[in-house]
Amino acid sequence: MQQLIDLLNSIKLPIEIPLLLHSPVVHFAIAIPVIALLLEITNIFIKRRCVGVISSLLLLLAVIVYFAAFFTGKTDGSEAKSLLSADGKEELEAHKLLGTYLVLGVSVLFILKLIFAAMSSRAAKIIFTLILAAFVGFALKQGKDGGELVFKYGANVQAVSAMDDKIMELEEELDSCKNELETCKTKKQEPTVVTPQATQSSAPQTSSSSEEAASSEASQESEEEVEVSVSSITTTSQESSQEVSSSSNSEATIQEEVLEQIKGAASGAAQKVENAIHQKSEETHAPSTEEPQTPHE
Repeated sequence: MQQLIDLLNSIKLPIEIPLLLHSPVVHFAIAIPVIALLLEITNIFIKRRCVGVISSLLLLLAVIVYFAAFFTGKTDGSEAKSLLSADGKEELEAHKLLGTYLVLGVSVLFILKLIFAAMSSRAAKIIFTLILAAFVGFALKQGKDGGELVFKYGANVQAVSAMDDKIMELEEELDSCKNELETCKTKKQEPTVVTPQATQSSAPQTSSSSEEAASSEASQESEEEVEVSVSSITTTSQESSQEVSSSSNSEATIQEEVLEQIKGAASGAAQKVENAIHQKSEETHAPSTEEPQTPHE
């Protein structure tokens, strides 16, 4: 069995399969066996040869559809795997394994149909119907697991991919704001060289000291506001990431509102950092407007 699975996984088609074809194909992969099961149940009572022939043709079509579902699933799964969480990747591997068993199972099922059809006995029809019913049960479970991959883990959801890209952009903006904040702190910690003037009186020195104290307090307040803004951006970005991983089927409008709030917070933090740096630069390089007083003789 493992050799058959490895052989099936090693098959590579000479053509490139487009993305997002798995979803429409698997609908037929579930519907066709269900229809064949209903026909087999009906044929137990009415015993018409044409019903058995139609059921055989449906199972042959199911073999083709299941192979198509397998290869389209490999293409879509490879694309979606990188965006899934650890639980999502584990679920994807289990989904792929069961799909491989179903491809082999439907092929065996078609061969059994031909064998039991040659027997022409009611007991053979009942046995085959039970086998087909078990196969349909596994097919329905596979459909349920595939739905969870899409709606719970966000596999092949375009909105999730777009949200992931936007979150990466916001994280880059956040890093830039943090770097600017560190630069502002470094400039503040640099010592200011004061040239003593013998002719200055005590009154201008007192005024200059008070101005420096006020400037230092304003700079500290600005830096505190920037730190609060950066912390707000970080929290909002983390909350947005958690929302993406836990609920990939959120409404597009809610996602856009969250993004706008994060962008607004990031822009406000960047503006505050620029204002703090500009204010500090002006205070450092501004020429002194006080003129030394000449003592009267």
